[in-house]
Amino acid sequence: MSPPIPVRRAGWHRLVSMRVLVPLLLLAYACFFGLYTLQRDMVHREQQVEEHVREDVTLRMTHLQGTLDYLLRTEQLEAVREELASLGSNPDLKVGLLLNDQHTVLASTRLALLDQPVQKAWPELTRPEAIARMKAAVARMSGDVQVSKDGSRVEGYYPIQLKPEFQGRRVGILYLQQDLSQLKAAQRYRAERSALRSSLLLVLIAGLLGLFFHFALGRRVRRLESTAHRLAAGELSARAGLRGVDELGTLGRAFDEMAERLSQEQEALLRSEASFRTLIERAPDAIFVHREQRLLFANPAAVSLLGYAREEELRGREVAELLMPGEQDPLAETSSAGAAREVRFRHRGGQQVLGEVVTFSIPFDGQPAVVSIARDVTERKQVQEKLRTTDRMVSLGTLAAGVAHELNNPISFVLSNLRFAVDELGEQTEAGKPPSAEQLEEIQQALREALEGGERMRNIVHDLRSFARREDERLGPVDIHAVLDSCASLARSAIRHRAQLVKEYGDIPRVLANESRLGQLFLNLLVNAGQAIPEGDVKGHSVRITTARAEDGWVVISVRDTGVGIPPENLQRLFKPFFTTKPVGVGTGLGLSICHGIVTAMGGRIEVSSEVGKGTTFRVFMPEADRAMQAATGTKSA
Repeated sequence: MSPPIPVRRAGWHRLVSMRVLVPLLLLAYACFFGLYTLQRDMVHREQQVEEHVREDVTLRMTHLQGTLDYLLRTEQLEAVREELASLGSNPDLKVGLLLNDQHTVLASTRLALLDQPVQKAWPELTRPEAIARMKAAVARMSGDVQVSKDGSRVEGYYPIQLKPEFQGRRVGILYLQQDLSQLKAAQRYRAERSALRSSLLLVLIAGLLGLFFHFALGRRVRRLESTAHRLAAGELSARAGLRGVDELGTLGRAFDEMAERLSQEQEALLRSEASFRTLIERAPDAIFVHREQRLLFANPAAVSLLGYAREEELRGREVAELLMPGEQDPLAETSSAGAAREVRFRHRGGQQVLGEVVTFSIPFDGQPAVVSIARDVTERKQVQEKLRTTDRMVSLGTLAAGVAHELNNPISFVLSNLRFAVDELGEQTEAGKPPSAEQLEEIQQALREALEGGERMRNIVHDLRSFARREDERLGPVDIHAVLDSCASLARSAIRHRAQLVKEYGDIPRVLANESRLGQLFLNLLVNAGQAIPEGDVKGHSVRITTARAEDGWVVISVRDTGVGIPPENLQRLFKPFFTTKPVGVGTGLGLSICHGIVTAMGGRIEVSSEVGKGTTFRVFMPEADRAMQAATGTKSA
């Protein structure tokens, strides 16, 4: 652990020490508190003034409303004017007006405004807001007293009945405006004096606290400071050792507890690092850490996966050197939602090692890096391939009797026609006569029909070879209709005694898939569809193959039967290995599981819907070849 570096204090450093900073902060707080108190008190006092004046104006106008209504009903206009003029003795009342329904001044606190139109007497009442408030007061026949938006005055609008109701309704407006500036100024003065007294008291308290900090707490604060520097330098055994029941003593004890906890956490961190390193080094999965396409770390399992002896032999290598040709740096691509991807690694001996890889980003040595965790699945892939081959052979075994019958018919037909041709030619040869034109035509017809039978047998054998052969796993454009025709030919014998086979092909593009694996998929679905239909009613049942375009660049292939259907409780388990609803000895329970694996491995999906007694529909969604290849090209270039 390096020794602590001494801190060289500048001259201004004393200004930010606790002994000086705390009093300065308290003084600043005193000023801020004084300003805040002044502002809050002023707002509060102004609100009180506004509320008090508004209530006073409301009471005054309510009283005036009753008085003026009475005087106007008794046609005492002069008394009305005297009543309103008497309000002029209030120095805060700016103006009082009584307007008739023609907006002419009937009475006012200012004699000069009598009998003048409101536009000339008081232009403020011609503003849209004032007109709206007067109309509202007349419509409601109730008063409205409010403080102006700028808070400088209180305005009241009260309706006044100008004539008795039996003489026709005429309503005027009583308008009072009271100034608030002087009342608010007086309240601001009181608030300023109160805030000044509070601020002076806080300044005195700040000075006393400053003296206390300067003389009583300075030494203890320096001790805490020294201990903090020692801890920062890595000396986790340092302790302040402050005593006392005051806040600084409590702080010192809390500081020592923090130092103790830091010491314990550092020990725990060191143990965790050791455990984590042991976990990484002994993990059975290969772990690669790389940045900018260059390997930074590889655990022993990764070293063993690639056939090397030491991790140093891999460190610093380009990621591309660890992969087989053709791999487009999948280790540098972040996996979505922890999904594993198949990657072909290059073994030191040159052979291929297949791994399932999950890639994600983490910090490594303080910088962003990428971690790839790979699991060797070479043997598992081989076992899966054997299971697929076994399932393919099981399907062929299921179809063997029907295929034999399919071959037996054309063989019998070919042999019969050849035997006819041989017999005809033999009779003519023994008789020493050349065959007639009619006989030659019959012999040629028999030979042509035998040739057609041979072509039929060759097509059946070709379909069997296409289905049974083992191809590589590469994907490419596939004509789905050709695959379906081949599978339908092989499955015909399993279906024809149970249902009619119907094809409804739409106009679809090629799909991105593997032809042999698609053949295995659809042959399984067709055989299962046939086995789901009981024998005896061929015309009443059907197995229907439908192709169509789906949305967003997908092709959907449906295989629908009118069989017994699948119970709802079995639909969720349908694609699980070794689950079957067939009797013992009829199925292995691997067919639909392998179908699901084939579809998902080629980037598609399979869905099933069924209703007991009405049949089952399997829908296979495969990506269009052109769109899928363009998307893959765009991803690689990005």
